[in-house]
Amino acid sequence: MKIKFLSLLLAAALLAMHTPLVLAQESFRQWSAVQAIGVDERLVVKQKDGKSIEGRMIEASETNLTISRDKKVVNISRDNIREVYHSTGKAAKGKWALIGAGIGAGVGGALGAIKYSPDSDDSEVYIPIGIMFGAGGGAVGGLLFGASKRQRTLIFQQ
Repeated sequence: MKIKFLSLLLAAALLAMHTPLVLAQESFRQWSAVQAIGVDERLVVKQKDGKSIEGRMIEASETNLTISRDKKVVNISRDNIREVYHSTGKAAKGKWALIGAGIGAGVGGALGAIKYSPDSDDSEVYIPIGIMFGAGGGAVGGLLFGASKRQRTLIFQQ
Protein backbone atom coordinates (compact mmCIF):
# COMPACT_ATOMS: atom_id res chain seq x y z
CA MET A 1 0.00 0.00 0.00
CA LYS A 2 2.85 2.39 0.85
CA ILE A 3 4.63 1.67 -2.43
CA LYS A 4 1.49 2.38 -4.45
CA PHE A 5 0.95 5.68 -2.63
CA LEU A 6 4.60 6.71 -3.11
CA SER A 7 4.40 5.82 -6.81
CA LEU A 8 1.29 7.97 -7.27
CA LEU A 9 2.88 10.82 -5.32
CA LEU A 10 6.04 10.63 -7.45
CA ALA A 11 4.02 10.58 -10.68
CA ALA A 12 2.01 13.62 -9.55
CA ALA A 13 5.21 15.48 -8.66
CA LEU A 14 6.73 14.76 -12.07
CA LEU A 15 3.63 15.96 -13.86
CA ALA A 16 3.55 19.10 -11.75
CA MET A 17 7.16 19.86 -12.69
CA HIS A 18 6.34 19.83 -16.42
CA THR A 19 3.38 22.19 -16.15
CA PRO A 20 5.48 25.40 -16.10
CA LEU A 21 7.32 24.25 -19.23
CA VAL A 22 4.07 23.78 -21.11
CA LEU A 23 2.80 27.16 -19.94
CA ALA A 24 6.09 28.83 -20.89
CA GLN A 25 5.94 27.38 -24.38
CA GLU A 26 2.41 28.66 -24.76
CA SER A 27 3.51 32.18 -23.74
CA PHE A 28 5.96 32.35 -26.69
CA ARG A 29 3.03 31.89 -29.06
CA GLN A 30 1.43 35.17 -27.96
CA TRP A 31 1.77 37.82 -30.69
CA SER A 32 0.81 40.44 -28.10
CA ALA A 33 4.34 40.11 -26.66
CA VAL A 34 5.72 41.41 -29.96
CA GLN A 35 3.12 44.18 -30.07
CA ALA A 36 4.15 45.25 -26.56
CA ILE A 37 7.76 45.97 -27.60
CA GLY A 38 8.49 49.69 -27.68
CA VAL A 39 9.38 51.69 -30.76
CA ASP A 40 13.09 51.73 -31.67
CA GLU A 41 13.89 48.56 -29.69
CA ARG A 42 16.32 46.16 -31.38
CA LEU A 43 14.70 42.97 -32.76
CA VAL A 44 16.03 39.88 -34.51
CA VAL A 45 13.43 38.17 -36.70
CA LYS A 46 14.02 34.62 -37.93
CA GLN A 47 11.84 33.78 -40.88
CA LYS A 48 10.50 30.39 -41.91
CA ASP A 49 12.79 30.33 -44.95
CA GLY A 50 15.83 30.45 -42.61
CA LYS A 51 16.80 34.09 -43.12
CA SER A 52 17.37 36.42 -40.17
CA ILE A 53 16.61 40.12 -40.21
CA GLU A 54 17.91 42.46 -37.53
CA GLY A 55 16.43 45.89 -37.13
CA ARG A 56 14.61 48.36 -34.92
CA MET A 57 10.92 48.07 -34.10
CA ILE A 58 8.50 50.44 -35.81
CA GLU A 59 5.11 48.71 -35.47
CA ALA A 60 3.47 45.32 -35.04
CA SER A 61 -0.07 44.93 -36.33
CA GLU A 62 -2.15 41.74 -36.26
CA THR A 63 -0.78 40.63 -39.63
CA ASN A 64 2.57 42.41 -40.12
CA LEU A 65 5.75 43.36 -38.32
CA THR A 66 7.40 46.57 -39.50
CA ILE A 67 11.04 47.20 -38.63
CA SER A 68 13.70 49.66 -39.72
CA ARG A 69 16.87 48.13 -41.15
CA ASP A 70 19.72 50.19 -42.62
CA LYS A 71 17.42 53.24 -42.81
CA LYS A 72 14.88 51.25 -44.84
CA VAL A 73 11.44 50.11 -43.73
CA VAL A 74 10.92 46.34 -43.91
CA ASN A 75 7.46 44.77 -43.65
CA ILE A 76 7.38 41.11 -42.65
CA SER A 77 4.18 39.10 -42.76
CA ARG A 78 3.32 37.39 -39.49
CA ASP A 79 2.80 34.12 -41.39
CA ASN A 80 6.46 34.18 -42.52
CA ILE A 81 7.89 34.68 -39.01
CA ARG A 82 9.26 31.69 -37.11
CA GLU A 83 10.85 33.49 -34.11
CA VAL A 84 11.25 37.02 -32.80
CA TYR A 85 14.03 37.91 -30.35
CA HIS A 86 14.40 41.11 -28.35
CA SER A 87 18.09 42.07 -28.40
CA THR A 88 19.26 44.08 -25.41
CA GLY A 89 22.50 45.32 -23.94
CA LYS A 90 25.59 46.87 -25.37
CA ALA A 91 28.15 45.06 -27.44
CA ALA A 92 31.29 44.63 -25.32
CA LYS A 93 33.72 45.32 -28.16
CA GLY A 94 36.50 46.75 -26.01
CA LYS A 95 36.46 43.89 -23.52
CA TRP A 96 36.61 41.23 -26.23
CA ALA A 97 39.27 43.16 -28.18
CA LEU A 98 41.50 43.14 -25.08
CA ILE A 99 40.88 39.44 -24.50
CA GLY A 100 41.66 38.70 -28.14
CA ALA A 101 44.81 40.85 -28.03
CA GLY A 102 46.05 38.98 -24.96
CA ILE A 103 45.42 35.58 -26.48
CA GLY A 104 46.92 36.66 -29.81
CA ALA A 105 50.02 38.09 -28.11
CA GLY A 106 50.52 34.84 -26.22
CA VAL A 107 50.18 32.72 -29.34
CA GLY A 108 52.38 35.07 -31.38
CA GLY A 109 55.04 35.11 -28.68
CA ALA A 110 54.98 31.32 -28.45
CA LEU A 111 55.36 30.99 -32.22
CA GLY A 112 58.21 33.49 -32.14
CA ALA A 113 59.89 31.54 -29.34
CA ILE A 114 59.62 28.35 -31.39
CA LYS A 115 61.29 30.10 -34.32
CA TYR A 116 64.03 31.61 -32.08
CA SER A 117 67.49 30.11 -32.39
CA PRO A 118 70.54 31.34 -30.42
CA ASP A 119 72.78 30.35 -33.36
CA SER A 120 71.12 32.83 -35.73
CA ASP A 121 71.95 36.56 -35.65
CA ASP A 122 68.46 37.94 -36.39
CA SER A 123 66.38 35.44 -34.46
CA GLU A 124 65.83 37.73 -31.42
CA VAL A 125 63.34 39.70 -33.52
CA TYR A 126 60.91 36.76 -33.91
CA ILE A 127 59.43 36.98 -30.42
CA PRO A 128 58.50 40.72 -30.42
CA ILE A 129 57.29 40.55 -34.03
CA GLY A 130 55.16 37.49 -33.16
CA ILE A 131 53.71 39.32 -30.15
CA MET A 132 52.89 42.40 -32.25
CA PHE A 133 51.23 40.52 -35.10
CA GLY A 134 49.46 38.14 -32.71
CA ALA A 135 48.11 40.97 -30.55
CA GLY A 136 46.89 42.88 -33.60
CA GLY A 137 45.16 39.90 -35.16
CA GLY A 138 43.68 38.83 -31.83
CA ALA A 139 42.37 42.34 -31.14
CA VAL A 140 40.61 42.48 -34.51
CA GLY A 141 39.12 39.02 -33.98
CA GLY A 142 37.98 39.93 -30.46
CA LEU A 143 36.48 43.19 -31.69
CA LEU A 144 34.44 41.40 -34.35
CA PHE A 145 33.34 38.74 -31.87
CA GLY A 146 32.40 41.33 -29.23
CA ALA A 147 30.37 43.36 -31.72
CA SER A 148 28.05 40.39 -32.20
CA LYS A 149 27.52 39.59 -28.50
CA ARG A 150 24.24 40.94 -27.18
CA GLN A 151 21.67 39.29 -25.00
CA ARG A 152 18.72 37.90 -26.94
CA THR A 153 15.39 37.03 -25.37
CA LEU A 154 12.85 34.93 -27.27
CA ILE A 155 9.50 36.71 -27.24
CA PHE A 156 7.59 34.95 -30.02
CA GLN A 157 7.77 31.54 -31.63
CA GLN A 158 5.40 30.06 -34.17
